[in-house]
Amino acid sequence: MKQIFRFRIMIGGGALIVFVIGGLLFGQIINGATTAPITATISATNLAVSVDAGNIVYGSVALSTATSTGGGNGFTKTVTNDGSAMKLNVMSSNAVNGTTWTLGTSIGSDIFKHEVSTTTGSYMTFQATDTYLTASSSWPTGAANTQALNFRFTTPSASTDFVSKSITITVQAATP
Repeated sequence: MKQIFRFRIMIGGGALIVFVIGGLLFGQIINGATTAPITATISATNLAVSVDAGNIVYGSVALSTATSTGGGNGFTKTVTNDGSAMKLNVMSSNAVNGTTWTLGTSIGSDIFKHEVSTTTGSYMTFQATDTYLTASSSWPTGAANTQALNFRFTTPSASTDFVSKSITITVQAATP
């Protein structure tokens, strides 16, 4: 992930130059102002997460049926905060291989529904493939601080083909 930090200090001095030049030209005495140093400090934010290894395997699921990674089937994903305080975002892709199944908020012909849940137990529906969903809006610092993510997949109501599909789930650390 690319991180951009910007810090600007703007110092104006155009008016002082005009007075100095004007004073020199017209014989005016110009007194300088006193100065004082300013110390600025900044700390970089370290946005970093890691996800436990392994794929999610939903298996063979009947049309119009939901299946999840919860319930002790071993496919719950554990995400670890490896950096600063952050919010945790998650994004799902379309299901590819054969005829693409499109991500939707409800199922239809070649349209599936995908959801995510943290330890709260309630599921949030992915809205679009190019939009992150905030799974946790405030996640404190600490390498030992982990978050369990469960996913629920609902198959389309009808499918053009019955080829195994593949989905990419992207996990992002973001500034809270």
